[in-house]
Amino acid sequence: MINKIGVIGAGAMGSSIAEVFAYNGYNVILKDINLGYAKKGLNNIERILNDFKLYNKKLPEKEIAKIEKNGIELTEQQKEKIIKNFDKPVDIEGILKKITPSDNYDDLKDCDIIIEAAFENQDVKNKIFEELSKYTSENTIVATNTSSLSITEMASHYKYPNQAIVMHFFNPPYTLPLVEIAPSTQGSDNAAKEANNLLSGMKNHRDKMYPVMTKDRAGFIVNRILLQVINEAVKVYDENIASKEDIDIAMKKGAGFPMGPFELTDYVGVDIVYDVLKTFNNVYGDRFNVSETLRNLVIAGYNGKKSGKGFYNYI
Repeated sequence: MINKIGVIGAGAMGSSIAEVFAYNGYNVILKDINLGYAKKGLNNIERILNDFKLYNKKLPEKEIAKIEKNGIELTEQQKEKIIKNFDKPVDIEGILKKITPSDNYDDLKDCDIIIEAAFENQDVKNKIFEELSKYTSENTIVATNTSSLSITEMASHYKYPNQAIVMHFFNPPYTLPLVEIAPSTQGSDNAAKEANNLLSGMKNHRDKMYPVMTKDRAGFIVNRILLQVINEAVKVYDENIASKEDIDIAMKKGAGFPMGPFELTDYVGVDIVYDVLKTFNNVYGDRFNVSETLRNLVIAGYNGKKSGKGFYNYI
């Protein structure tokens, strides 16, 4: 039975993963290289929860406005009923109490699942798995949140490789419910199935969680397909077939994308998209040849929203 979760890496992704587990009632150890970073992650979780509380508070007003926009006049009693139905209290203090910031691997020793959400670098992740070998048992599931790196290689650095899996959450996990799960090549399916069962009983702020099973292949399901779409969109732009604005509009209004490929690249980070595409190019060959436009944006430091400029300007 899974009761306690460990998360390594208290950045935006790690802290968000920790929040989802605490939101579902699990006790969480949030570890980073120093306590200051871990506490900063806890502050980020508090911000996420406050935003969620504000979002919930506005829901009844939006629902009432939507109904009245259709020409239906609601009574005060009906409005009160709508407010009551949409009333979803968020116990911010209670959720935060379930999360313990830490800078010590020893605090993870009694966790049932440990998820590393550190920097997307194979050597960094390999080292974390190697270090965890000192603090875990043969029953501990150790997972990586990687979007493109090899869990099989990480598992080769871990004492119990059969317990090493991928649990790839999507950003931000408190609104995006998908999690890709993959066992290492050395492992059985038991650990992956246990993670699948765990997530199947959970929810985020807007939906139930949807785990899907995949194999240890670069990009798994979503990124392997999505990055090819982004790469092809940049090539269409490079060939002057259409402007980036019109490509984004076409994919949103014609293909139903919530964001256009250039908007999404800027949101994710041009540098991250570029690095993942390079990985795919090494694994899958010419079909993932990386556009020079992407390379030049990274060299210039135009990494999207986080830098103020990418394919679009945000300053």
